[in-house]
Amino acid sequence: MPILRATLLISVLLLFTGCADTEPAYAPGPRPVKTMVVEPPQSQVVRSFSGMARASRDMALSFRVSGVLQELPVQMGRRVRAGELIARLDPTDFELKVMELEAQAEQARATFTKAKADYERFQVLYDAESVSKSELDQVRAGFETAQAQLAAVGKSLELVRQQLSYTRLIAPMAGTISEVPVENFQSVQTGQPVAILSTDDDLEFEVGLPDQLIHQVHLGDPAQVIFDVLPDRTYDATVSEVGITPGPVSTFPVKLRLAEPASQVRPGMIGMARFSFSHANSQPFTAIPVEAVFGLPSGEQAVWLVSPGSDSTSGTISGTNSGTVRRQPVITGRLLPDGLQILDGLLGGEIIVIRGVHRLEEGQKVRLPQNAS
Repeated sequence: MPILRATLLISVLLLFTGCADTEPAYAPGPRPVKTMVVEPPQSQVVRSFSGMARASRDMALSFRVSGVLQELPVQMGRRVRAGELIARLDPTDFELKVMELEAQAEQARATFTKAKADYERFQVLYDAESVSKSELDQVRAGFETAQAQLAAVGKSLELVRQQLSYTRLIAPMAGTISEVPVENFQSVQTGQPVAILSTDDDLEFEVGLPDQLIHQVHLGDPAQVIFDVLPDRTYDATVSEVGITPGPVSTFPVKLRLAEPASQVRPGMIGMARFSFSHANSQPFTAIPVEAVFGLPSGEQAVWLVSPGSDSTSGTISGTNSGTVRRQPVITGRLLPDGLQILDGLLGGEIIVIRGVHRLEEGQKVRLPQNAS
């Protein structure tokens, strides 16, 4: 019995050993990867900076006379037309002054009329040698005094009437009220701002640029502006002002003027301005995701190029959807918002692996999803 059991055990072991020797080894398929098509090299880089729309002109509206605000119909953000009432002072004091001077003017006019008649009468008497020359001169002096008093009262009355008209503050042109720094029934002084009017004729977009880039910006340079509330619309603009001293946050102010009227844009809207800056040494470059670059034992850096079938376009390998990879040494530059600069090694149009580069080997088969790009 023991011999029989040993014989059966050896037979089973030989059977399993034979099966293991004849079963083919497991060979994994192409490794799935994600790719992209490299853009052609360029000698410029696009940078974006946040900013705010502002009116090209902000006018501080104020009264020419002092007084107490009696009417303040405007509010911040309200659009006004040329000639529309902005504010009005209490006109009572000026109206009383006008009435007082009107009474003085009537009295002065009566005095002047009497003095004129006396002078004309004495002139006739003097011609008839009925009065002396000194009497005529005295009457004439009274006439001239009355004439001067009437003119003075008339000028004072004209001035007070003009001051009365100054109690109404009207908009000199159409625009938007951007600020109202006073309250109704408040006492205001001559020249004190009552409202800030932002004109609608031209809008500007103001941004701040760092000192490394400000020297590359010049008057008339093109730019593009996109507002947060209008993300689907891009506005062309040109540089209208370049600051020479930094602002509060150590950036240099740059103003852009929108090329076309923008009825939907209002002062105070936030957005981004895009500028194209030349590379420091004017050497063309392209930008790729930093994850696509890996180091070689030699210290160089490289990317994996995908060699797909002839029926592949735009980075998608159709048909079998597979290909092979090979190392491509590259020279890298600075890290930009769009990716890592590639100064040499890529010409544009190549398909490179951008995910899982450290798990690949030279000549390894790779597989892309049907929607890979």
